[in-house]
Amino acid sequence: MADDRIELFVGLIETIDAPGAADACRRLLSVDERVRADRFVFERHRRQYIFAHAMLRLALSRVAPNVAPSDWSFGAGRYGRPFVAAPATSIALHFSLSHADGCVACVVSGHEAVGVDVETVSRRVAPLSTANRFFAPEEVETLRSLPEPAAIERFFDYWTLKEAYLKARGFGLNLPLDAFAMQVSREAIEISFKPDIADDPSGWRFSLCSPSPSHRLAIADGSRADGGPSHQPQRLAAPGSG
Repeated sequence: MADDRIELFVGLIETIDAPGAADACRRLLSVDERVRADRFVFERHRRQYIFAHAMLRLALSRVAPNVAPSDWSFGAGRYGRPFVAAPATSIALHFSLSHADGCVACVVSGHEAVGVDVETVSRRVAPLSTANRFFAPEEVETLRSLPEPAAIERFFDYWTLKEAYLKARGFGLNLPLDAFAMQVSREAIEISFKPDIADDPSGWRFSLCSPSPSHRLAIADGSRADGGPSHQPQRLAAPGSG
C-alpha cells in the first residue's frame, strides 16, 4: 500500500452475480470455505457467502498483486477474528469483512485496528425498542428526540458504527453495545466510553456511507495513522462477471 490509507472495497450482488460468476468465485475459495458455503440451506445465503469471501481474496490481491486470490489462507484469533495467516507480504495486511443482504464489503489496511460493517436498512425496524435493549442511554435519548424517518436513519448509523468498532477491537460481541456511545453530527463522528472501558476516544476515527439506497456502511479506524479511509470505495468485479 502506498500510504496509511484504509482501502474500502464494495460489491453489490445484483451487479456482480452474472452467469458463471458464482462458480468462478467458488473456485477461489479454500476447501474449508467451500464446505462452509455448502452448509447454507438457502441458495441466496450460499451465494452471498461465496461472493463475500471471494471479494476479500480479490481485495487482498488488489493491494498485494504478487499474491493470487486463491493463495491466501486465514486463521482466527481469540474471539474469532480472522486474520491473514499466509503468505507473508512486504507489509502486514489486516482486513475486516462484512456482508448484508445484497452487499459485500471489506477494508484492507496495514494496521490491525480497522473494522467495517454493512447493514440492510429496513424501514420496518422499531428503533426505540431495539435501542432500549442494546444501546447506551444517550443514544436512546437522541433517537427519542428525532422524528421516525430520521430516527431510523440514525439507528442504522449507530448500529453499523458500533459493529465496526467491535470488529476493529477484535472483541466480537464480548463487549456490550451499551458500554460505549456514538455521537453523530454533520461535523464529526465521535465515540465515548463508560469509565471501566480502557480505551481512548481520541484514538478513533469513523466514517459512514451508503453503498446503495438499501445499505448503510461504517468504518472504524483506530490505527492513529495519518491516512484515513478511502473516500472512493473500490468496486470489485467477480471473475466471470464480464
